[in-house]
Amino acid sequence: MQQVAYEYKNLPIPGGGYVTGFLYHRKEKDILYARTDIGGVYRFDARLQEWISLISHVTMRDLSETFPISMALDDEDPAVLYIACGINADRSGVLAISEDHGGHFRYEKIPVMIHGNLNGRGTGERLIVDQRNPRKLYFASQQEGLWVTQDQGKDWQKLTALPEQHLAFAAQIGRALLVSSAGVTNMNRHKNMRGHSLYVSYDDGGHFEELPEPQGSIIEGCRLNGLVAQRCASDGQYLYVTFASTGRRSYVLENGYSCDSGDTIDGRVARYEILADGRIGAYKEITPVTAAKAEGTGSALDFGFSGIDVSMQTPGMVVCTTIVKDDGDSVYRSYDHGESWQQILHDLDQGEITFRAPYMQPECNGGHSLIHWLSDLKINPYDDSEAWFNTGTGVFRTRNLRDKTCRFTDWCDGIEETVHLNVYAMPKGDVQVVDIVGDLGGFAFTDLDKPCANSFADADGNRYITCINADFSDEDPSVLVVTPRGNWTGATKGGLILSRDQGRTFVRLDMPFGLDSALDAALKNIENPNVNSGWVAMSPDCRNIVWSVADGIDLPVGRLIASHDTGVRFSVCKVFLADGAQKTQGDVKVFSDRVDSSIFYAFGDHSDFYVSRDGGTTYHEHPLPEAFPKVHFGLIDCANKTEVRAETGKSGVFYMALGAHGLWKLEYDPDTDAIHTTRLSREGDSVFRMGLGLLSPQSDYYKDRKAVYLNGIIDGGYGFYRTLDEGKTYERLNTDRQMYGEINSIDGDCRVFGRFYLATGSNGLKYGEEVIR
Repeated sequence: MQQVAYEYKNLPIPGGGYVTGFLYHRKEKDILYARTDIGGVYRFDARLQEWISLISHVTMRDLSETFPISMALDDEDPAVLYIACGINADRSGVLAISEDHGGHFRYEKIPVMIHGNLNGRGTGERLIVDQRNPRKLYFASQQEGLWVTQDQGKDWQKLTALPEQHLAFAAQIGRALLVSSAGVTNMNRHKNMRGHSLYVSYDDGGHFEELPEPQGSIIEGCRLNGLVAQRCASDGQYLYVTFASTGRRSYVLENGYSCDSGDTIDGRVARYEILADGRIGAYKEITPVTAAKAEGTGSALDFGFSGIDVSMQTPGMVVCTTIVKDDGDSVYRSYDHGESWQQILHDLDQGEITFRAPYMQPECNGGHSLIHWLSDLKINPYDDSEAWFNTGTGVFRTRNLRDKTCRFTDWCDGIEETVHLNVYAMPKGDVQVVDIVGDLGGFAFTDLDKPCANSFADADGNRYITCINADFSDEDPSVLVVTPRGNWTGATKGGLILSRDQGRTFVRLDMPFGLDSALDAALKNIENPNVNSGWVAMSPDCRNIVWSVADGIDLPVGRLIASHDTGVRFSVCKVFLADGAQKTQGDVKVFSDRVDSSIFYAFGDHSDFYVSRDGGTTYHEHPLPEAFPKVHFGLIDCANKTEVRAETGKSGVFYMALGAHGLWKLEYDPDTDAIHTTRLSREGDSVFRMGLGLLSPQSDYYKDRKAVYLNGIIDGGYGFYRTLDEGKTYERLNTDRQMYGEINSIDGDCRVFGRFYLATGSNGLKYGEEVIR
């Protein structure tokens, strides 16, 4: 097989996702790492002043490294990096070990469930290297207690003296081994109160005792009360610990102890004295703001505290952060060990904050700072004027932390940590590619190397979030219809949005209430924040729109509706089985014919195939040949592990990536109703995602055959491939260091031969181009 040299670049977002923590090396300057929830670990290059992804080698065969829950460093060997990561499977945790700053890894197993994108990901480090024995590591697991290895992960033992299983972090404070728990094992379920959070051992985990801690409040409206220690820091004289409790709006309970559960409450900060014998003494509560000051009452604070760190140069300097504060998270600074505090950052009214990424600008976020989920803050141990903090949307930095007025700015250069769900290369127009993305909604790129001015938004700049798909007319790709969620603030609502300028501006179509009571309930639910809208298809003349209204990740046949006036009015569709009975159960996903505006197609949940000849209102089943594999097509993308592309310029022609079933082509003849299916890949080959691109530099994308770009396993090797002859031969387009984790969608460029796009779930939106030698 021919190997073609390719170069890959990101279409810059940048940032975009939840960075869950930072880790500086304590004894070597300029070593800083950041972990993310779905995008692996990054190393900061101090010379280039940008972040370097450490997951370029990760394939879809094992995505463990894209989901790190913790990092650890060896004090005596600055080149060593440990990462605890996993894919949420039983006893399948992974310990990734690098001895060259993350350039290469070897792997050991951790015999517990691990996943870096589960609730609790925002707390302190769970993995620590013993300060006296660098081959010994402790791991505070998410649900299975405390573990230790004496040989860098080859063998693990559970430390059964700790009475809790659901843990939040571990730390070594001199001779003390400190562990935070979520207080689940010993909770008082009758009173809905968590058990004790902080435990300490002075004999390497042989015995544990409860460390005194602030008493949590019983709060009306909270389904579960009780404080959980979030993070800690020590200056040698004192130990500082932040606490939070599960909030009223938290959508999980036992594991809802960090900001990523949607809400926290009853925040506290405590300072413990470190005694001469190395034991941890009594605490004093030093919370920067009290409920009485905030509200004039004795009630609990309506937010938690999480990030905390101390200066290694300026004695007494401590910095901490709030989490899930409704009016925006705050950063506080103290110069007297927490006896008094100054708020140095809040929204746009305290401190200074600038935004380099366009979508972060206040005008794109309701006139406010988008800072949220500020669960970690780290001070440079070699320069306490510099500090970093995380958010749910990238990382921020200050270089004048000690000044009266601190200046912060986003510094996500190199971080592309967004989940891209679909990608569409535009056949003509100024926009080169339309990007459908989780959380941030979508982008319409006119320049592949520059960030867009904003993500998809309403006329006031309020952004939509997590679009599922888009459709456009090949005849007039300026018209674009999209299925977004409404944002968390309620400033935008889910449903359908329509653009007539190729994604630069949008109007939201009126919700078609009144069709039936079940649909009304579904549509009302979609208007709530962060609810999937569904899947949409649009005819070439832009008049017929068919919408599969979502039920979570399903696209129920009973929620299929169609419009023949570009979304002004809708009616309920009818789908008929081959025997003439109406299909009332199951899911269907709809696609438009790329040439004939009267024809739409629906793919069902067991390879059932339907055709509409009246603009998408009525569908009739056309059984596929027996050789075609049985596949569930009726889920939203990402949940549905297939990719289906209709061919531009052809009527009734589809290419399909069907996972282990390989690459298929379906041809439907509208004149005769004849259906022909062909497997384009060999038996044993797997094809996970695919897209169509220009066949050659001289080709006409509308008239000629297409190149097929795909990722999968061809001849036993996973990678990115291209076929110019419908699967007879393949070219490999990447190396083992160009894998980029999870791939959710692929499309080929319609205007530039050799260029194709990768919508990753781990490393942003990328484009690949052949290296010209």
